Amino acid sequence: MAFAIDNEIKDRVRSSIDIADLLGGYMQLRRQGANYVGLCPFHEDRRPSLQINVARQIWKCWVCDLGGDVFSFLMQKEQLSFPEALAMLAERAGIELPKPDGKRTISVDNKRELFGTMAWVVAQYHHCLTNDESAQAARDYLAQRGINQESIAKFKIGFAPPQWNWLCDRFAATNQPLSLLDSVGVVAKSDRGSTYDRFRGRVIFPIADPQGRFVSMGGRLMPGEPDNQAKYVNCSETRLYQKNQQLYGLDIARHAIAQSRTAVVMEGYTDVIMANQFGIPNAVAVCGTALGEGHLRLLKRYCDQVILLLDGDIAGRKRANEILELFLGHSIDLRIVTLPDELDPCDFLLQRDVEPLRDLLSNAVDALEFKVSDLLGDIDPYQDTHRANVALEQVLELLAKASGKTDNSNDSTSLRLDQIVLRLAKRFGLETSLLRGRLAEHRKKITQQQKVRAAMTREKTKNVESHQTRSANDPLLLNDFLNDSSSESFEQASPFSVSTQPIAYKDLSAVERELFEILVQREDLVPLALERFDEQLLPSEAGKSLMRVYVECDFRGLDLDFNSVMGTIEDARMKSLLVSIESHASAKNARLLIDARERLLSLSETFSQVDLVAEQHRRMKMLESNDLDDSSQMQLLQDVLQAARENKTWKLPESL
Repeated sequence: MAFAIDNEIKDRVRSSIDIADLLGGYMQLRRQGANYVGLCPFHEDRRPSLQINVARQIWKCWVCDLGGDVFSFLMQKEQLSFPEALAMLAERAGIELPKPDGKRTISVDNKRELFGTMAWVVAQYHHCLTNDESAQAARDYLAQRGINQESIAKFKIGFAPPQWNWLCDRFAATNQPLSLLDSVGVVAKSDRGSTYDRFRGRVIFPIADPQGRFVSMGGRLMPGEPDNQAKYVNCSETRLYQKNQQLYGLDIARHAIAQSRTAVVMEGYTDVIMANQFGIPNAVAVCGTALGEGHLRLLKRYCDQVILLLDGDIAGRKRANEILELFLGHSIDLRIVTLPDELDPCDFLLQRDVEPLRDLLSNAVDALEFKVSDLLGDIDPYQDTHRANVALEQVLELLAKASGKTDNSNDSTSLRLDQIVLRLAKRFGLETSLLRGRLAEHRKKITQQQKVRAAMTREKTKNVESHQTRSANDPLLLNDFLNDSSSESFEQASPFSVSTQPIAYKDLSAVERELFEILVQREDLVPLALERFDEQLLPSEAGKSLMRVYVECDFRGLDLDFNSVMGTIEDARMKSLLVSIESHASAKNARLLIDARERLLSLSETFSQVDLVAEQHRRMKMLESNDLDDSSQMQLLQDVLQAARENKTWKLPESL
């Protein structure tokens, strides 16, 4: 996977991208000395476990064991191949990549093409709204809703004319395939197979990801249109867009959210736009779905508190009741506000101004209090004990279910659960010991259910062997080297490396770990290592692959230092492995008293036995096969005995 693209181009792009700036677009980073730390976006991270080494321009998560450089981060986060990641970073850096054949290859699987297509679509609809005569009714509608010109430009609001093929015809004129429009979800197909515009006669609200790249859009039907049409139409889910992973307006609001550490989540596009106009810049909206796990994981990168601002109708209150489990299952302060008089945030701001809304937001109650109040209604828990008990059991069941999703060994999580139990005890006038007992019973039931599911999973995967973690300080024994479990087959990485199991440091044998730890820190010893270590004799496929990278670098006359070797690799999994090796090497370096050259020579002596032992095993198999005549068998046996006497590290089988 190395050297498919010219190394000079990769180096130019990599050196032009600041890794902290790139990763900072996906998570909130905190300075730690000369480096940065942040919540890892590749697992449910509660404490910052992703570290960025600014000097080496690499990143590493110690929990999920992923790491690499700017290329591998983008590949894993955006599900890109290396060429796609290179193209996107080159565009970010303003570097024009050469086109060897002078032609542009268009692919619906290329994310860069899809982002470009969606940006073109947004520009067409926005230009139509701001310039086309046919969009006058849409401009009037937005003005009536109180949306000003600044907001139209800021949110790139557009208009889709009522014609069935307005967008398709314009796109066809660019000589690009209509399949690109289909891949971003802005067209549909009839029963006869013809393609037509998905959005017609609608105001368009583009949806961007946190980095400001357009990924989808929603279309609002113009007032006065027939009632048999849906009021809102959204893009279908695509490779760019999954509605439970996106929030409308987050690209505009994320800096304000990170600064205030609070996000205000609304339900509609116009709600967010109006909130911005009235000076509430940390507002975002869900995209045609309920607030879910994916949204909270996304928001936790930027803030500690989420205020869910819901419409004041019955449906709004129902949605509020459905999100309690989210509050209990995540270490985030989730609060709820329901607006009065069945108003939505947009109308509330237009009718009552911003200060009353600020007051409501500042007095928002947390999700648990909201749920308990809704369950109890007007009843007195000290008088109507039956209804109070029913309400309490519902809350405890939810609490047990949600806490089962968390790491209960986490101090902050345990403290939070204790605080919830104390609040419930006060609210219902009960002893905390009683509530903890009932909570334990609910947890026990859930644990039993989890054990059954786990047993079923183990039964399905009982033939899958797992690698056994080994200490980096184990003695480098020849038998360990020959028989290490990491000699199991190693799958070649797919272009979208995040979908495959990462290559872990422990997947290398003890000798391979020691070897590569020396090489990442001492580039001057790489030529010596290449002379003494045959890549084909390394026991793991991962080790062979990494050694081939060093061989190719040396053959091409490239630098052999860590950064240069990292830059040549195009496989995200191999990049992650190299970062793990470097991290372990740096941690061990201060404790080692033996010079790196002496370590390498000692390792070479161990490694030199591999040829002999492999030959002895081959000879033994020939003897056991009984395919030789008596004379040949005797001669081969003598050779085996002589070799065993000369090399005491290999023992004869007891049968001899």
